[in-house]
Amino acid sequence: MLNADDICWLVVHCSDTPDEEELRARDIHAMHLGFGWDGTGYHKIICRDGRIENGRPEYWQGAHVKGCNTDTLGVCLIGRSNFSNAQMTALQTVLFDWKARYPKARVTGHRDIQDTPKTCPNFDAGQWWAYHDPIQTRQAVVMSDCAPLLDQPPKEAPATDTCSAIQTECLYGETVEIISQAWAGPFLQARLKTDGYTGWIEARHIAVCTDPHGQLRKISVPSALVTAQPDVKSAPLMRLTMGACVQCLSETDSDGYLLISLPGHSGTDHTGWLPVSAVTVPQDWVAAAESFIGCPYKWGGRSAGGLDCSALIQLALASTDRQIPRDSTPQLAFFQKAARDRQTAGKDFARGDILFWDGHVGVCTGPDMFLHANAWHHCTALETTEQALKRIGPPRAHIDAARADRLFNGR
Repeated sequence: MLNADDICWLVVHCSDTPDEEELRARDIHAMHLGFGWDGTGYHKIICRDGRIENGRPEYWQGAHVKGCNTDTLGVCLIGRSNFSNAQMTALQTVLFDWKARYPKARVTGHRDIQDTPKTCPNFDAGQWWAYHDPIQTRQAVVMSDCAPLLDQPPKEAPATDTCSAIQTECLYGETVEIISQAWAGPFLQARLKTDGYTGWIEARHIAVCTDPHGQLRKISVPSALVTAQPDVKSAPLMRLTMGACVQCLSETDSDGYLLISLPGHSGTDHTGWLPVSAVTVPQDWVAAAESFIGCPYKWGGRSAGGLDCSALIQLALASTDRQIPRDSTPQLAFFQKAARDRQTAGKDFARGDILFWDGHVGVCTGPDMFLHANAWHHCTALETTEQALKRIGPPRAHIDAARADRLFNGR
């Protein structure tokens, strides 16, 4: 039996099998049974496709480092040296989880903990982890298309927890600052640099920032697909949503596509192709807001998959390089200088006028129409201003579009 308090080392191995050989945990189990062992000697096995499979339970002493099995846990990468990006992503996930539960344990490679002629895992695991540990670097970049930022870390597994409210969502390419060394399961406390929002993010969604390799651009459409080639028939690599940040490797388009960098957890950058239209800055931020019509309403949401009222305004304005706070109350404080006086408030609505209530915000798309993400329609909906005011009541503030433009232009 292993005592959790005694775990001092987290040991990275490789199976030393051909990189093209697709082995699973059961294959390693059979191999180690053939050695006369009690089954697989590792606690985790990471397959070529990035799947994490269980070996021995963590309370059971492993058989992976001769003479050092009483205070170690072992994880094995299937392969010899050319590990896939998915495997390195999974390795980071495993180590994040183990570091959270065994905080005093150090990461090392098999070759570095034992006097052995083996070169396993065929890279410097300790150095790799030092570069990929956000606790040490204090800063990371979001690697998922959309990652929840929670007000509290879940008490149970993320998939089953219903008690942790979503504060907001972090988008691909945005930077988060690690603000505490405390772990809560696989969660870290972080601050989203885009708007200063603080909460808890699951470690699998982030990786250490890599050096920029191109001009940073923002997605300006609700949703865009990155493809393997500059061809609409090419395989999709990932989906990006408005506000996500990408690095364009070339400003010269190829058949309407731009080559972009896709940083990975392994430290190796991959590339993909993105339609030029996906990063073209719109002339009219209200049109950007209108492109979300029909998207689901989601409290704390910040993407085309679901968003709330203040995220709609924040994302649409950001698509035209206008940065505002995340929530409606600080948004109102930001726009206060552009508010109409009491005699003119609520009259003569124009495109781009923003209306605020306590806890709610939306934008006029014309003299008679109003757009907002709301729970009444359960989506981002366009309705007459008259209908909205009748149901919600008089707005707390009426922000004049022309005055707001001057506010952004510094006049």
